Amino acid sequence: MRILYCNKYNYCFSGTEVYLFELMDLMRARGHEVAMFSMADPHGEPTHYDRHFVPHIDFKQRSGLWQKARRAAHAIYSRDARRRIGAMIEEFRPDVAHIRNIYHHLSPSILWELKSRHVPVVYHLNDFKLLCPSYNLVSRGEACEACKGGAFWHALRPKCYPGVGARVTLMTEAYVHRWLGTYRKCVDVFLAPSQFVRAKFVEHGWDSAKFDVLPHFQEIHKLAECGSAKPGALLYFGRLSAEKGVDDLLRSMQQVPQMHLVVAGDGPQRQELQELASALRLSNVEFVGHVGRVERDSLIAWSQFTVLPSHAYETLGKTILESYAEGRAVVASDAGSRRELVREGETGLLYPAGDVKQLAAAIQTLGSQPQRAETMGLAGREFVRQHHTPEEHYQKLLTLYEGLIARNGKKARAGLLISTSEDPPWKHMRPQAVHRVLTSGAAQAPRKLRLAFIGGRGVISKYSGIEAYYEEVGKRLVQMGHDVTVYCRNYFTPAQSEHHGMRLVRLPTIRSKYLETVVHTLLSTAHALTQGYDLVHYHALGPALFSFLPRLVRAKTAVTVQGLDWQRKKWGRVASWVLRAGEGASFKLPNGTMVVSRALQQRYRENHGIEAFYLPNGGVLREWTEPREILEWGLEPGNYILFLGRFSPEKGCHLLVEAFEQLMTSAKLVMAGASSYCDD
Repeated sequence: MRILYCNKYNYCFSGTEVYLFELMDLMRARGHEVAMFSMADPHGEPTHYDRHFVPHIDFKQRSGLWQKARRAAHAIYSRDARRRIGAMIEEFRPDVAHIRNIYHHLSPSILWELKSRHVPVVYHLNDFKLLCPSYNLVSRGEACEACKGGAFWHALRPKCYPGVGARVTLMTEAYVHRWLGTYRKCVDVFLAPSQFVRAKFVEHGWDSAKFDVLPHFQEIHKLAECGSAKPGALLYFGRLSAEKGVDDLLRSMQQVPQMHLVVAGDGPQRQELQELASALRLSNVEFVGHVGRVERDSLIAWSQFTVLPSHAYETLGKTILESYAEGRAVVASDAGSRRELVREGETGLLYPAGDVKQLAAAIQTLGSQPQRAETMGLAGREFVRQHHTPEEHYQKLLTLYEGLIARNGKKARAGLLISTSEDPPWKHMRPQAVHRVLTSGAAQAPRKLRLAFIGGRGVISKYSGIEAYYEEVGKRLVQMGHDVTVYCRNYFTPAQSEHHGMRLVRLPTIRSKYLETVVHTLLSTAHALTQGYDLVHYHALGPALFSFLPRLVRAKTAVTVQGLDWQRKKWGRVASWVLRAGEGASFKLPNGTMVVSRALQQRYRENHGIEAFYLPNGGVLREWTEPREILEWGLEPGNYILFLGRFSPEKGCHLLVEAFEQLMTSAKLVMAGASSYCDD
């Protein structure tokens, strides 16, 4: 499945992006292809699709009236952003789009482009922007719902957002897209991270049928050693802004001087909070600024418990899950979604939002009872293990994606994207399920596909993994109702026209190490151009050089990369150069690129800036049979060492022989295989 994630920041700016990048890593790990549409920013890692990104915009930069007006218009409806995502959709051709934080820098205009191109949209709510133009149902640091029912004019009040121009823009944006029906018409499903968020939207008049609830997931790793928490240490980590209630926390620290607070994070209120700490003469408070993930986890583990004093509702409170993952209890304000995560007296303590005295009492309670705090933290860790695992999150989200794709009449590829430890893909797929690369952007009726395999030696005989792939995958595609043609070398494959339902096309070649694959691939491609295939599937780097030719007659092409052939010692300088060119061709020329290992996927991501499709090789479990031939060869079961494969330098056969010669053993070394060119 190809998933397009849309978010205005292409780096971990806040918890929204932390979740997003963790989710993208999770989807990649399960074999899906992911890409991001974002705003260009040097903080982000480069990707293959950066040229489609919206140019960097700083809405806080000082500028003239005309420039401010242009930025305001961009925030409300950006034609440039819509054009750019259209170009990215054309190239990436996603099966589904997952929207996070797109406001202002990308603008809601991109939703209309996704709709026009029939891409189903999951709108993942990470704030209350659709209910409140200033994002968080907060005014002057307190919860506010004055805009309920679409009364967005309340956002013009100075207490809602700094700057008259900004407030006018926010209000106008809200009214424009309410009148256009942007979210109602363009979004297929809203994904809420908590039941509270869903209930709040329904309370404001939104259709409950369009909402699903999926809390964030949280990775759990090995806990730090017992006793690693510093007695009396507590931690706040997150954004430093008025609605987060950090000023309450500082005032509460006056009442618990024996406790030591570390404030990790940054934001518009940082200087004000530091000045407050100085004014209160707090010697037990330390500001450490923004920290990375590793340092954050270390700080959580160092603390006795963490504090979330927010006045805002919060859509979830991921800092709570992050604290639980390290086995730390949480003291949190009792507002919004917190009760869904903090079980009073079991995983942490709740107190009335804004009540400094009650906050200090909660801190005093856990600070004076370290054993109780530790027990709560472990209960929180178990809560995460039971309800917020990555695997559960993945399965629910995948089900949502597949449902939207099916509802939109598109064909998902999820059945192909499973671990080799699970059932094979054909056990999960419906006969009409099709690889995305074979379909156009519009919905198509299920049909039989005409496929061709080019690049290997053929079938029946065995030489490498490519031939095994032909045998196993080809016959299963036939069983699913597709038409499969395998191009074979006439010296390698017996003279027959069919094998396991696959049509065989035997063509000659020149038996030469340097010319055999090139000549056969060229002849095979020439023949394939006349056959009207839906997809021509090339295998290995050399054949990838020809993968553009079928596209000239409107056939799709795919390339599977099994390894970096140019690294093999058997090739001379010129041949290695050609195969290096094949590596470039493998992602530039075909419609899709597949790799068989995570190492290759990482190489293509880091060296070439693309997300190659990870499809590992599989294996077939065979029933045990009574050994016969090995007995005739004088081999004893369990008393020999077997090498099975091709005899080529990169396989390290010479190292195996040298190592075996140094062993004092009665076991025998058996080497089964061959080289295609024995004179090497």
